[in-house]
This record gives sequence, C-alpha cells and structure tokens, in this order.
Amino acid sequence: MRQVFRRTSLLLMGAVVALGSVVASGSPHDFPPEEKWQEWRTVAERSDYRATGSYQETIDWLKRLAARSPQLELEVFGTSAEGRAMWLAKYSATGAFTPAAAGRTGKPVVMVQNGIHGGEIDGKDASLLLLRKLVLGYEEADALRSAIGTLLVIPVYNVDGHERVSPFNRANQNGPVEGMGFRTSAAGYDLNRDHLKLETPEARALIGLINTWRPHLHIDNHVTNGSDHAWVLTWSVVEAPQVAPPVGEWLVEQMPQVVHKTKVNGFRVGPYVSLRDPSDPSKGFSSRVAEPRFATGYWPLRHRPSILVENHAYKPYRDRVLANYQFMVALLEAIGRSGRQLVAAVDRAERLTVERGRAGAEPSPIVIAWRDQAEPDTIEFPVYDWTAKPSKAMGVPIVHYDREAERLIEVPWVHLSEPAVTADRPRGYLILPGWPRIEERLTGHGLRLDRLRRAAVVPAETLRATNPTFADNPYQGQTRVEAEIERRSESFEVPAGTLWVPADQRDFEVAVQLLEPQAPDSLFAWGYLSTALERKEYIDPRVLEPLVEEMLTDPAIAAEWQKALEDEAFASNPWARWEWWYRRTPYWDHRRGLLPILAVGDEGLSAVYAGLRGGAADRGPETSEDSSDPTSGH
Repeated sequence: MRQVFRRTSLLLMGAVVALGSVVASGSPHDFPPEEKWQEWRTVAERSDYRATGSYQETIDWLKRLAARSPQLELEVFGTSAEGRAMWLAKYSATGAFTPAAAGRTGKPVVMVQNGIHGGEIDGKDASLLLLRKLVLGYEEADALRSAIGTLLVIPVYNVDGHERVSPFNRANQNGPVEGMGFRTSAAGYDLNRDHLKLETPEARALIGLINTWRPHLHIDNHVTNGSDHAWVLTWSVVEAPQVAPPVGEWLVEQMPQVVHKTKVNGFRVGPYVSLRDPSDPSKGFSSRVAEPRFATGYWPLRHRPSILVENHAYKPYRDRVLANYQFMVALLEAIGRSGRQLVAAVDRAERLTVERGRAGAEPSPIVIAWRDQAEPDTIEFPVYDWTAKPSKAMGVPIVHYDREAERLIEVPWVHLSEPAVTADRPRGYLILPGWPRIEERLTGHGLRLDRLRRAAVVPAETLRATNPTFADNPYQGQTRVEAEIERRSESFEVPAGTLWVPADQRDFEVAVQLLEPQAPDSLFAWGYLSTALERKEYIDPRVLEPLVEEMLTDPAIAAEWQKALEDEAFASNPWARWEWWYRRTPYWDHRRGLLPILAVGDEGLSAVYAGLRGGAADRGPETSEDSSDPTSGH
C-alpha cells in the first residue's frame, strides 16, 4: 500500500513540476467595469484593493445578492464569543438548500471557509467574486453552476478577529493597506488549532455545521509569510495513506489540472512553503499539515479532502485575491469533471471504516500519530537570491531576499506522511463516568455513543500514563503534556453509566484522535485528563516507617532496595525514597495514571453488549442504527 501511494504522490508532484512556474503573474478579471456591474463591485474593487469590507458591509452585500436570485440563501449557523452572528451563504442552482436536497442531486457539497485568521482575508473577497459569477454571470457560469449540488461559503469564520481592524495587525502582509483584522478570536484562541478539542463557540458551531452537511470537499483560504519566492498562491493537501485511499486517488487525478488552469489564467502557483531551515532555502521545504487541530488535518479524519490555500503575503492584495478566485474556479471545474467520482470515493472510504470496525472483522491497525516521510522528494523552487546579513536587532545573521534576482533551484520537498505510532484497531472505546469533557467533545463531533445500563466486567486494554512531562508555557490556554503510555490487557469492572463509542461508525478516526493519549491532539495531550496523573492521597512518614521495617524482612524487597540505593541522586532525595516505599504499601492509589479510556476488542464485546442492555452477556448488539448503513445514526 505504501508503494502504491508513493507512486501516486510522485505523479502528483511530477505533474506540478512539469507544469512549471513560468506563467507571469497577472490580474485577469471576469467582470470588466461595465455599467451593469457597477452596483455589484465589492469594497475591495471600489478601493482598488486598498481596503476590504467590514463584516457588516460583507453581509449586506451578500443579502443584496441573495435578494437578486433564488439560487442563493443566507443563514446564521452560530454565534461568536463576542455575540456576532456567524453567517453562511448557500448557493445551489437547483435550490438544494438542505442536506437532504443536496444529497438527492448526487453531486458534491463544497464548503469554502475564509478568515479563520481574521487578518488573512483574501478568500473572503475572492468568494464574493465567485458568488457574483455564479449568480450574475449568465451563461458563462453554467458549467460551474451544474458542477455542484450545493456550495457553502463561510465569508468570515473568525468574525470577532475580523472586526479588530488595524493597518498594523500583520506586519508581513502586503495589504489591504487600509487595515485588516487580527489573527485570533476575542479570547485569544487561534481557531485553526481548535478543530478537534472544540474549546471555542466558533469551533463548536463550525463542526456542528460539518456534522449537518457533511461536505465532500473543503477549501481553506489563508495567507502565509516567512520565506520569499515567486509563487503568489501556494496550496497543500493531505495525501494517502493519511487520507483514505479512494480520496487520495481523486486528489492525485484532479489537483495537477487545478494548478495548471490557475497558471493558464495568469498566476504563479506552487506547493505550500514551510522552510526546513529558515536561513537556507536550498535545504527545501515542507508542505505537510498533519495534525487534526488544523482544518487540513481534521477533514481527512472524516474521509474528505481539505485544500489548504496559502496566498503569499508579500504579493499585492489584488493579485492574491484574484489568484485565490481563479484557483477556486478551477476547483469547481474539477468538481464538474469528477464530482460524482468524489462522492463515490468518500462513500467508499466511509464504508471501509465501518466494515473494519465491525465485530469479527479482520484485524487492522489504526494510526495514532504520523510523521514526515523519511525520504523527501524533490521539486523546482522559484526562489529569490538570498544572503545572510548581520541583524542589529537580533545580533545574529538573518536572511534577506533580492526580488530582482529570481532563480529556479531543485530542493527537497516533504509532503507525505507515514505512520509513527500505531495500535490494533479496537471494536470501540469505553469511557468511565465522571469525565463530562470527553463526552462533550465526542458529542460535538457527531459521534454515535451509547451508555451501559448496568455494571460489567469487560476484558479490555487499559491505558496508563507514567513519567509525564508538562509544557513550560501554556498553548491555546492549555498546558500540554506528554507521557509514556502502558497498554495492559486485563478484565476491568466498569460501572453503569459508562459510555460506549463503537468502532463501526464512519467518523471513528475522530474518536481515535480524541481518545488515544499518544495522538498529537488527544484530550490527554491537551491536558484535559491531567488530574489522572496527580497523587491525591498521602502517607505520613511516621506511619510509613513501621511498614518499611516489616517489608525489609522480605529478602527480595531488601535486595531491590539496596539496588535502588546505588543511584546517588535517588539515595539523597528523601521524597523519592518515600514514594518508592509508599508505592509498595497497600495504601498506594494504583489508579494513579490510569486514564478513563478502555480499548475493547472482540473478546470484550459480549460483556459490553450485556452492559448496554442490562441483560445476559450472550446476546449480540441491538441498536436502532442499521449497521450496514454508515450514513445512519447521526
């Protein structure tokens, strides 16, 4: 499997390189400034791209456009932390404004998400041009109109950050010069780090929208800086094997054509650039975005492609907006060519996940964490000449680029993931009572849950965390933690009220990333389960001392103690010695470090089913969900 997808990713890379990067940047526009278009010019257009509209101006413009056509509807899908309405624009040529109606078309639902970082707002203005083309473009837009079942556009996701406007918010971004929004939400959360843990009301609203619509394709519009190069728009996707193989095949087939069409329309396009060494572009770059905290890492858990667009911050705002627009048009044209194939690919991926999770299915692994490909590929990179010059501010050399001297160099390119941590795929997880945050997150992602009606003794795999290491500083308001994880097979008594998360559901990969402690964005890793690591009880040294004297009469324990004392650091630490002995008394809390998550295999299912029904253990599962239909039960 690895070899197959290494070949297909190389085909994708080869197509990108073969198309080259020689098309000069330009500013083609579908809408010449004729009289009939004057009333529909956006704030960006009227200001010659010196400004972008406020949130209210944006929504008012969309309301006027929706009043012009029955093919466009607006709705509020959430409320921001500061109380602003979060608007969604829904376009459908056939009036498919509900998930059921969109499903009947047999065509994909496409979601465009803009402004997750409030100052990175190119996608908003590009989306207005796209909606205008669909609504007012007459016959020239017929092909795009027929491509999709429904187009969902979030004009601005981080609405509070969008309204914190200043020309000084993004020092590295070339416009809009009259001001742009701020990166984070009102409470300082980076919303592109919150797709899995759902800490913010904005993220909970977004994931609720995804649960309802289950779009087949996601376009995530951003702006990036860091290195300097000739590409005006960069992009990235999660490739197989991290994304489901049928979806990966669709991406390999379609993305080179999308890139080519954008270049033909006048814009230089290349993969997303994150330099491996900021001081030396010749060492190459990474385009990989794997962790599910990010949108591009989250959507593959639900077997959907997410197209990350990162416009280059140093390029003029006008060029960035129009390149973003042309790229989205090219994506919709790809949907027109192969939309039904995408729907089928997503369906196959979902059904495979359900089948793998069923009782008695062939054993299969789950990937808990991914890492960079061991051997990078190569790509031609249109970079500017650079030199390292001493910095008075920093006291070390920093890189400067000469934009008058461009050159094409071949560099290493990281864009694939390979498994880093794996485990046997369980038939589900049990969540012990008393941890409401876990249930809230699982429910927030639309996962199917059940609850044991009576206690049960279940053969399962327990998870114990030892030797935790906590981050020095908070991140996203949380203190992240890493630990060694011991997986132990044992029979465990679980009480009534224990949650059951079955594996035979289409979004089970989301549950894996939330619950497996070694996953990069698990609830454990974010610190939500850290109370399980704390010692709660205490034994007085005067109470401990006679117990120690009694235990030392055991030759085996005495020898073990003498061996421990050979460590001078340990021998000189009174409290380390105290804990060594405390752990060997019957008073020690042996559940310290035990996480409230149990992985259940086939051998534990009978006991789980009995607990779910409150009856005998020899009956199989009873559920209102048709287990052969992965689309039910949500």
